[in-house]
Amino acid sequence: MKRPFHFQTLIKRVFLLCLTGCLLASTPPPSTRLVDNLAAKRPMQALYQIESQASQSGWTTELATTAGDIWEGLGDLSRAAAYWEVAVRIQSPDFAVVRHLAQANLELGHWSQAVINLSRLVDMTDDNWAHFQLGVLQSVYDGPSALGHFELAARDPQFQAVTNQLLPLMTEPSDIARAMRTGIVLAGETYWPAAEYVFQYAAALTPILPEALAYTALARDQQGKDGHSQIEQAITLAPDNAQVRYLQGLHFQLVGDGIASLSALQQAVKLAPLNPAFAAELATTYNRVGDAANAEYWFKAAVTLSNNDVRFQTLLDAFYSQTSTPVTGLTP
Repeated sequence: MKRPFHFQTLIKRVFLLCLTGCLLASTPPPSTRLVDNLAAKRPMQALYQIESQASQSGWTTELATTAGDIWEGLGDLSRAAAYWEVAVRIQSPDFAVVRHLAQANLELGHWSQAVINLSRLVDMTDDNWAHFQLGVLQSVYDGPSALGHFELAARDPQFQAVTNQLLPLMTEPSDIARAMRTGIVLAGETYWPAAEYVFQYAAALTPILPEALAYTALARDQQGKDGHSQIEQAITLAPDNAQVRYLQGLHFQLVGDGIASLSALQQAVKLAPLNPAFAAELATTYNRVGDAANAEYWFKAAVTLSNNDVRFQTLLDAFYSQTSTPVTGLTP
């Protein structure tokens, strides 16, 4: 996804470089041309000026950071990260640049580099966000280390809900069980990039777990990525797995194929007829495609199967309150 290009921020940074003499003066000064190119929204020309200046006087943290920011604005996060990496290696790294780099590492899936830069962050400021991310990255292979990071991240209110659920899981001795349970918690709290990482790890273990592949697909879909390959692999491995079919239904919902979603959820309910969550999702999908009669039937079924769980009754009540289509009144 192409990110907004903050020309004004870059112009201010380059102007400060000019004042402090970080760029060499000439006629006309390269720094002036750089400011002009940024002001005129000519990023490629600005990059040329930066590369030219670096070839004459060497890279500085400021030059490399600015180049990385420009590439980020152009939508090339991989090149941006490469320049930010140069910036943090030149001198004692700046917190903001290291955090930006760590975020890019996570987004790009450069996990080993992410660990290095997140570790730099916690050494610099004991940053709670960095502790949480390190906990996620280590949770799949080193539960005790992850536990320590999650405990520190829990100091921040924004991580308390998720870390309270994750902490007990870190003592699970089975890597695959710990990864799957961790991924489900992360997905439930909508930490989708972290969930994708954990489920990918679980899917790479032997024997291959179809549910891990299906959850990986869902996590990718939730981020606007393509989960088709993973869900197809999961179905090939386990066509009669109710959980996999359910996740296939969610996958098709997220990519906008209501008919395929309905078909997958029908199969999930057929394979696991006593699961109220599957019945409720099928009802929701029937409602979405305009079949109020079947939606009512399966909402009622979810309430019955759940022994009148208030969560499913609330779904049924909401259905009745919003539908204008006459329903059949069928009882499952």
